[in-house]
Amino acid sequence: QPARVTVLPHRQAPAAAALPRGAGAAPDNAAAARLGQAVHRVLEWAGQPGHAMPRSEWSFACQAAARALGLPAAAATRVLALASSVLDSPECTRFFSGPALSWAGNEVPLAWRGELLRIDRLVALAEGDAKVWWVLDYKLQADPAAMPGYRDQLQRYVAAVALLQPGDRVHGAFISGQGRVVPL
Repeated sequence: QPARVTVLPHRQAPAAAALPRGAGAAPDNAAAARLGQAVHRVLEWAGQPGHAMPRSEWSFACQAAARALGLPAAAATRVLALASSVLDSPECTRFFSGPALSWAGNEVPLAWRGELLRIDRLVALAEGDAKVWWVLDYKLQADPAAMPGYRDQLQRYVAAVALLQPGDRVHGAFISGQGRVVPL
């Protein structure tokens, strides 16, 4: 039987000054920031519209992401646990696959009032004849909405998308490392 090897796309990480999160992080938090980046990367790869990554390849993707970000090999297990929590979550599924998912983008750049924004995941869901946009921000914490800085950031993202999609509904939510959708 022929072997099948998945080649994951190379993704150039933005320069540290352009990172919306983690820029200026204390050295103690560097490994945690890289862990978060690895989870983000796996969610990007797994959530391509029309090209969902098979579950059988998640482990390989987690190993590749951990390695690319300089994490120890054992960290791939944690990356897999966090990514699986999101991808297996009944709350999150509609944002990664399914017939209602009509458009999705990862690390979507927007300029807003002189500020460069980078949305973790932006999706359009078909609801009847309407299109509903969801601005999604990945946060590994259990309750990201409790942090005012995160809420303010997500509100700016939602306002920017709402201006670009007049007439469509736009919602914002955090996706936690536990696979919870925490609406704005």
